[in-house]
Amino acid sequence: MTIMSVFEKMKKLKTSKFENLNNPESISRLIEITHSKNGNDRRLAASTLGKLSKSTPEIFQAVPHLIRLLDDEKPQVRQYATKALGKIGDARAIPHIKKLLGDEKYYVVNAAESALSKLGITKIEKEVLEDKQKDQSIKKDIISKPESQEILKELKIWRKNIASKKNIPPYCIFHDSTLINIANQLPKREDELKKIKRIGKRKIKSYGDDILKILNKYNQIDRVSSQEIKEIKIYNKELHEPIKTPESLKTEILTVGELTKYIKNLLESDIKLTNLWVRGEISNLRQHASGHIYFSLKDKESQIRCVLFRRVGEYLNFNLEHGMKIITRGNIEVYEPYGEYSIVIEEIQPDGLGALNLAFIQLKNKLEKEGLFSKEYKKTLPKFPKVIGIITSSTGAAIQDILNIIKRRYPLVKILIAPTVVQGKEAATSIVESIKLINELSYVDVIILGRGGGSLEDLWCFNEEVVARAIFESRIPIISAIGHETDFTIADFVADYRAPTPSAAAEKVVPDIQELYGVIYNLHIRNVQAIRYIVELHKSNLKQIINRPIFKRPFDRIHSYYREMDHITYKLQTTISKNITSKRQELEIMESKVIALSPESILKRGYSIIIKNNKVVKTFSDVKIHDDINVILHKGKLDAQVKKIRRN
Repeated sequence: MTIMSVFEKMKKLKTSKFENLNNPESISRLIEITHSKNGNDRRLAASTLGKLSKSTPEIFQAVPHLIRLLDDEKPQVRQYATKALGKIGDARAIPHIKKLLGDEKYYVVNAAESALSKLGITKIEKEVLEDKQKDQSIKKDIISKPESQEILKELKIWRKNIASKKNIPPYCIFHDSTLINIANQLPKREDELKKIKRIGKRKIKSYGDDILKILNKYNQIDRVSSQEIKEIKIYNKELHEPIKTPESLKTEILTVGELTKYIKNLLESDIKLTNLWVRGEISNLRQHASGHIYFSLKDKESQIRCVLFRRVGEYLNFNLEHGMKIITRGNIEVYEPYGEYSIVIEEIQPDGLGALNLAFIQLKNKLEKEGLFSKEYKKTLPKFPKVIGIITSSTGAAIQDILNIIKRRYPLVKILIAPTVVQGKEAATSIVESIKLINELSYVDVIILGRGGGSLEDLWCFNEEVVARAIFESRIPIISAIGHETDFTIADFVADYRAPTPSAAAEKVVPDIQELYGVIYNLHIRNVQAIRYIVELHKSNLKQIINRPIFKRPFDRIHSYYREMDHITYKLQTTISKNITSKRQELEIMESKVIALSPESILKRGYSIIIKNNKVVKTFSDVKIHDDINVILHKGKLDAQVKKIRRN
């Protein structure tokens, strides 16, 4: 990939998603771009490096190149390089970023403050650092010049008013160091003002007239040169009177910063205080968001501050706890802004218990609480596996033992070997990748994860949390076969079955074919005997059946059934005939009743039916005098009219 292809790739993205650049090749190209003569290219490279993921180890190779860009002539390059270093979080950049707190560009100063915050420097620490930068920029002593102090106060008041009107920080107008230089030199014209450091044409154009107006009040006062001073005058703040110092005090007077720096050089140059070992108990443990860890190391007599930067803490195998006794290796360092000395730790070991043992216990307790060791999650091993996956080193003795035993015990099975690194820094990642790879194969029935014996350090990759979680998440049952019988790892507790050795795992995963042959032979003998018994039993039953009467005179039973059938037929016919006769008589009786009660029979006897408006007249109230009615007789009908109504 060329430099131009990196830029083309970045332009195609047009977003903040830089995942495609998180690879060693792209990072090395971006590092090359930081050396470009074009300022925009350097700025773009710094900005891009700051947006890449910190999980890529190669990103830390760019730190020295980004530190070099902090001194770039282009302020925007300095700004983006500072932001990138803050996001990467490498402690090597802290002293270089501190210098930018006195930069002439306010946005560079803002970037430096933000970066220091991400690197674990608090707001108070930044203010102290800023004051330190200001103190270092002062080259002339103003204690002996009270008139300069008055000028400085008036300049600060003027700067504060301008900053409040523009709603910007005061240091964006002028830094204190610049105002001190103005107060010391008392320029009378703009050309003299230009000679002062960090005062450019734009600032003279914007603020030059205001500054000269303030300075004109004091330009009539003769300034005394440093060569003419014969004695140092210190002004008592309470009496406001100069006090003459004795001859014994006519020596070099150090500032607080100079004294602290001198002490720093003494302590940090002492061989005994370099790479020293200290034993103590952890107190006031505090972990910053940047990843740095601050705590005090104490004993019965005293205590000392300690700093564990993230670059060292990332490789710590166990967690620090309040009250834990440890042994540390590091260097004494003086933090100048606070004037405090502390141990910058490079290595930590638990006191009395090894670091790896402590890390093992902490991780075991953590995973046990999460339920990764619970029996309910253990998967059952197949009795007759068809395909076995083996995760181990392809060159170790363990693989040979496993193959020989499986071949001898059960040659019918197929074996799939995943060559894996099982020792060293890359071992954990390699084991996890092998487990995931075999889980993608649907035909694998069981996995053996193992290696030969070794020390706790050699077997440590099987105590990594990522390996434990990969074993737990595996859909295929896993047999752990790590080290010797006395070696226990986290993987043993999470695995579905723990074998004391790789050889024992091979014996557990497959049955012995000779034993299977014996079982099959015994089953064959039992089947033959069972079949013979059944045949003899059926022969005996058959003889009993043959000797039964029905098989000697089979028609006797048939003739008996014939007679029974004839008798039943006769009874059925007789019953049907009786039922028909009874029903016929009942029907005749019902017919005679129906005929006797029919309207025609009643009319034959002389009765009639009176109808009015198609309705039968039943009582005298149904008709009125002169109503027309119809009279139905046995033979014929009469039309009549009501002439008289009688109620009785």
